[in-house]
Amino acid sequence: MSAEPGSRQSTLRAAFEATGSGGWLMRAIVDGGLDRANGYRLVFELGDDRMRGARQATEARLIAGHVDVIDTDWLSLARHRAAGLPLAAAAPYGAIFGGLVAPRDGALRSPTDLPGKRIGVVHAQDKNWLLLRAVCRAQHDFDPALRAQCVETGSKTALRQALLDGRVDGALLYWHQVPALVAGGEFVEVCDLIDLLPDLPGVATVPSTFFVFHDAMLAGQPALVRAFARSVAEAAVRLRADAQLWARVSGGAADAGDGVEAALRRKWLARVGLPWTPDMIGALGALAARLAGAAPGDAPQQLPDGTFAAGFLL
Repeated sequence: MSAEPGSRQSTLRAAFEATGSGGWLMRAIVDGGLDRANGYRLVFELGDDRMRGARQATEARLIAGHVDVIDTDWLSLARHRAAGLPLAAAAPYGAIFGGLVAPRDGALRSPTDLPGKRIGVVHAQDKNWLLLRAVCRAQHDFDPALRAQCVETGSKTALRQALLDGRVDGALLYWHQVPALVAGGEFVEVCDLIDLLPDLPGVATVPSTFFVFHDAMLAGQPALVRAFARSVAEAAVRLRADAQLWARVSGGAADAGDGVEAALRRKWLARVGLPWTPDMIGALGALAARLAGAAPGDAPQQLPDGTFAAGFLL
């Protein structure tokens, strides 16, 4: 376990998916020396995106104690906490919602076209699927879980491949997968899920995904956690202001062409670096209730106590 800032042993271990955007913030922190400037050393690893049972690979590593911090959405965190796992959100990451993508020559052009279609998802508890279901219930009087076929693939890489192979009529891809796929001309983005939030009464755009720690670390090393949170906030400010820095840390985005990189950056800017206010905790509880359906594994009706770490999200 890492020591408090100021000690030579002050190291924070993080894990992120290799194809996700969380690693971009981590690269910006390390490349800019923002960890050292805040009194600790950040060590992060990038891994696969496969599910480990009901958990993402990075969630499994945090639960096993192999790393100190990951990013995950508030619904997954609430489920883990309800199951007795002492994990809590300590810093906001962003409104990390994906997009519904379909073949250009297909029949899927809006959420109203979902009945009868095969819709690919990473897993049936994915927040993107739950959000799409909630909007269809609220706006179009049907639940896609009952009127469409939900096809679980187990990873976002496998999900993209299922769409390319024609095994699904549409897929709820992670947001950073969308621009390159759409740019090829064979696919269209039916809707960006973040744009659907206002379609739910009383719901605003709020961060959905957070940096998550064990309760023990939050209690035992609060200064280190706060140092990390400062680094994240500073990295987000730099990445928003400096498009060249953003292109560098996002890696292959620049190799895909100027149009794709620009589209990717627009999506990133709409999601990361949102201002945080304490009343957003209540908004996330209300959003979870909106996403809750009738099936087991849907969004929790209420968020367990301690889901958001007291004294950190300020």
